[in-house]
Amino acid sequence: MPDVRVLNRKVSSYGLIAAAIIAFAVGLRILLVVLHWPPTNSDEGIMAIITNDIAYKGKFPLMFYGQDYMGILEAYLGAIFYHLTGGPSITALRLGVILLIGLFFYVIYKLTSVIYSRKMALVTIAMMSVGSIPYLSRQTLGTGGSAETLLFGSLSFLIATLLSLSYQPQAPLRTRLKRLTGYMLFGIVVGLGIWSDMVGLPLYAMSTLLLVIICWREIFIWGGWFAGLLGGAIGLLPSISYAIINNTNPLNTLFGMAGSTPRNAPAEQLTLWHKIVETFQVSLPTATSSPFCPVIEYPFMGDNTRRSLSCGIIQSSWSIGYILLIIASVTITILLLKKLRHNQEGLSDEEVRRTRTICVARLCMLGAGILAIVTYINSSGPIDQPGYHARYIVSLVAITPVILAPLWQAAWHLRPELSWARFRLYASRFILAALAVILIAGTCIAFIEVPRAQAASNRRQHLIQQLEALHVSYLFTDHWTCYSLIAATINTKHPIMCSTIGGDYVPGQTYKNLTDASKGISDNHKRIQAFEDAVNKSSRPPFMCATDLSLTTQKYNCLPALKAWVKIINDSGGNYFVPHKLDGYVLYRSEKRPPKH
Repeated sequence: MPDVRVLNRKVSSYGLIAAAIIAFAVGLRILLVVLHWPPTNSDEGIMAIITNDIAYKGKFPLMFYGQDYMGILEAYLGAIFYHLTGGPSITALRLGVILLIGLFFYVIYKLTSVIYSRKMALVTIAMMSVGSIPYLSRQTLGTGGSAETLLFGSLSFLIATLLSLSYQPQAPLRTRLKRLTGYMLFGIVVGLGIWSDMVGLPLYAMSTLLLVIICWREIFIWGGWFAGLLGGAIGLLPSISYAIINNTNPLNTLFGMAGSTPRNAPAEQLTLWHKIVETFQVSLPTATSSPFCPVIEYPFMGDNTRRSLSCGIIQSSWSIGYILLIIASVTITILLLKKLRHNQEGLSDEEVRRTRTICVARLCMLGAGILAIVTYINSSGPIDQPGYHARYIVSLVAITPVILAPLWQAAWHLRPELSWARFRLYASRFILAALAVILIAGTCIAFIEVPRAQAASNRRQHLIQQLEALHVSYLFTDHWTCYSLIAATINTKHPIMCSTIGGDYVPGQTYKNLTDASKGISDNHKRIQAFEDAVNKSSRPPFMCATDLSLTTQKYNCLPALKAWVKIINDSGGNYFVPHKLDGYVLYRSEKRPPKH
């Protein structure tokens, strides 16, 4: 493709097309965010609270409030956009996420250009520019971790690949010393990625393995290991500082969560077979942008489909196709290495070394995908919420180039003398075209969901107005309501502070005495102690629970315990709680006991 002139300078046509695709991808996400999609939630509300603390209160937190294993790069970027856009808003917070995603697309374009070709790089980012509701949600919501994992995970592979391709066993000392800065940069990227969210560990582990395989002399003899560790320490500095100040270990926290099992989970859900089925029928399709039969256990986060045989077949077929592409990509790469080993005629040593390095890079990316899937299956993720927990395998998005590679290579390499080759060519082109149509359809579905998201935003605002009319500033409510209310009112004339209750409800559970009911409205999932303390110190704060379960989940349904608790308290002759019906909620407030007749 010939270069073109822009402002009297030669510019690559590939670069211009890539810029146009990335601009489209970023613009699409900005448009959805401006339209108030996807609907916000309390996890994003906590990030908004952190952002507000940074932007207006002079605080410099190091980790996500209540989750000391996640970083808050999105909050710092959001604070910048708060000032650039004239004030706090969920839209401004999300612009920081979209900035990270735009950089991710650029890195993927460069990485794919290096290990395949610029043509394939264009096709790859074009495919990735659109997708399903969960796919686009993870690239717009300010909940932390996902955008950073994609950016730093792909960037670690790009840096590792470039270092490996430029490696020279007999390089002069000056060159080796200069390359140490590359290893330090790699360490910084990996450190920042681990600080942001450790779900990207498979990507960081395999990109490190790539460097060890190709550049082992430089790493172990010339100090590359030290430069990398130094860079890693710099990137991990927030985590290290937080751990020292608070005497915690984020690794223990994360691995403890990964190995834990949900309370009251039936024995059949703890089996390996159940985890495999849930991974392949729900988590893997959700993470890799399948728009069919979405399973999102949290109804306020998007469309949800009942589990059925037909949906199981569709989702399993998607996952089988994905696994077959991994197998095909591994096989093609190994065959290329084998061919290179036995037939090097006409190739220079530099060409042989470059091809071998690229093959190893591809295999390491595929290894990262396999490692992510295997690790996820052996965690608690797929046990009871495989749709929501699909975010733990967001790393699979970063290896999209090696997944699409078999289809791309088959679609553009025709050997007319072989009927099988012709069939493979046209079949691959058909699959690529069908995949593009499916991903575009997923994006159209997201736009169809925009009115629903706007209605949810309006409903939350109506609830806030009702609370203001009742002069409620402090209250107890469930997690998925609490922090979104705080974030929506934090800089208004009537801020609402809340403390969370519930979080361990089992459908059908009954409360026969005050002790059981009190446990039912207690909460072991508190995130921000300052708000909890403020509510506890207030005068007779009311309790509010959802009557419309589309606003929360069964697990966080605090209403049964609250009703039982209120009845016992009212019958005991002590405080008297009066119910107030709100939009999708009921609020119980301590008021004057009515006179007996």
